[in-house]
Amino acid sequence: MAQAADLVVLNGRVLTMDANTPRAEAVAVRGNRIFAVGTSRQVSELRDRKTRVIDAQGASVLPGFIEAHLHIFPGGASLDALSLMDIYGLERLTQVTRAFAAKRPDDKIILARHASYTMMGPHEPTTRHHLDKALPDRPFAMVSSDGHTMWANTKALEAGNLLRGGMTPPGSQIVMGEDGFATGELREPGAYKVLNTLTPTGGREVLGLRTGDDPDPPATKSERELDKRTLRKGLDYCASLGITSLHNMDGNVYQLELLEEIDREGHLTVRSEIPFHFMNHMPLARLEVATEMHARWHSERLHSGRVKLFMDGVIESSTAFMLDDYCGKPGVRGLPWFEAEPFNEIATEIDRRGLQISVHAIGDGAVRRTLDGYEAARRANGPRDSRHRIEHIEALDAADVPRFKQLGVVASMQPLHPPGKLSFPLEPTVSLLGPKRLPLAYAWRTLRDAGAHLSFASDWPVSPVDPLLSITAAMTREKLSPECPDHRQTLMESLSGYTVDNAWTEFREHVKGRLVPGLLADIVVLDGDIEATAPEAIRDLKVKATVMDGSITYEA
Repeated sequence: MAQAADLVVLNGRVLTMDANTPRAEAVAVRGNRIFAVGTSRQVSELRDRKTRVIDAQGASVLPGFIEAHLHIFPGGASLDALSLMDIYGLERLTQVTRAFAAKRPDDKIILARHASYTMMGPHEPTTRHHLDKALPDRPFAMVSSDGHTMWANTKALEAGNLLRGGMTPPGSQIVMGEDGFATGELREPGAYKVLNTLTPTGGREVLGLRTGDDPDPPATKSERELDKRTLRKGLDYCASLGITSLHNMDGNVYQLELLEEIDREGHLTVRSEIPFHFMNHMPLARLEVATEMHARWHSERLHSGRVKLFMDGVIESSTAFMLDDYCGKPGVRGLPWFEAEPFNEIATEIDRRGLQISVHAIGDGAVRRTLDGYEAARRANGPRDSRHRIEHIEALDAADVPRFKQLGVVASMQPLHPPGKLSFPLEPTVSLLGPKRLPLAYAWRTLRDAGAHLSFASDWPVSPVDPLLSITAAMTREKLSPECPDHRQTLMESLSGYTVDNAWTEFREHVKGRLVPGLLADIVVLDGDIEATAPEAIRDLKVKATVMDGSITYEA
């Protein structure tokens, strides 16, 4: 017999995600490539006594999940943080905060995550006075689930020199009260970045998201080791959920250097694609950093080649940029992070460099401005297979729907973001959007039917990173109003959105995203048959094994 397989998966219900041979029973791996796909009998003949065998026992076998939008460094840090998910009311907030703070006596600030905009009730804004009651004697702040708003108590505001306000970059705001003091609500990262520096990590995990810069002064050896442990924890957690590739949505050279060290040490359990984050205060010349990152990192395990930008904020804080006023808020439309002409110039320069662009754009005004920028780049540089992306697209004007196909723009969307039973509360989002916007809110089906290329992801740590939970959400979404279209996705659409579609989005469809001989050996084995599972129960399936680059990165 010729050289045997190193690993085989037998007795499975294999969904290859390949149109030519969509189903099989078994997969063989040699080195870091898929060697064969076929029946269990055929694949069994390719093994010897050294071959590692995974018996799927009739469960689904899929290409490894490709997570197309997350923040791996903040995600890893969030695993040790206080989560306020499903925490409502001052009494409950006080209970969990004080219990957590008692275990962290040396922390300069207690920073909690996943706080709801309606924590104190649908009509009572959260203020520093609430947080003063929850934890009066130490700096305390909590970040919203979407990461775009922080609420801080008086001691935290004093520690950050924010109590009497201060200057913030465009798009950010320290909300001030009539008494001349900050209310405690800090909108967008530019308003609260100083408080991140008080955390045990010094805020290094959010630099790629908040500034796009590297640590200054440079991280010490012990700090780098701490940061690598944080990243490894996030990567391993993703691997335990069947994720074999990720598209990060924040980036700087520092993260890439840490991941390169992790890879060199043999601990990179998830292929990672890291962008350069271009901020609205940066000159065009800073794009040379993105080009250098692309030239330096270009392996199948770790690469760069994309620029990430923010065009607006979020609906819940009325910082998403809308074409018209928010419902019930006359004159309020949110503010764009980039004006039209400067953004057109930036998009054109990024495109000229042959780099991919992804822009956070939630409001319909932000989506239009981003599409206009991509169109300007195409006019200036000529059409090419750019696969530029728009992230989120939570509000959309009907006139912009066909432009996604016309411009070849990827709609990168998150099944767990529409408010409803599996995700965020209905309010204040539904009321702020208003009935006219709801039919094209989170418009998956409308965009897909119009020929747009969709990618699915979680935006972790904004939402849970488990792909099976996202697939459940995609298949079971409820209408936001009776007038809304049915935006639910089929099982195969949802699975494609986490495999072959995301490989295409990454320009890697020729090497991953399908179970085909010759492609990279990235495989996930579930503990049940996903096709025989009711949509609402898919979230309860578990990962039995994850294989990345031919190696088992997780096994239950």
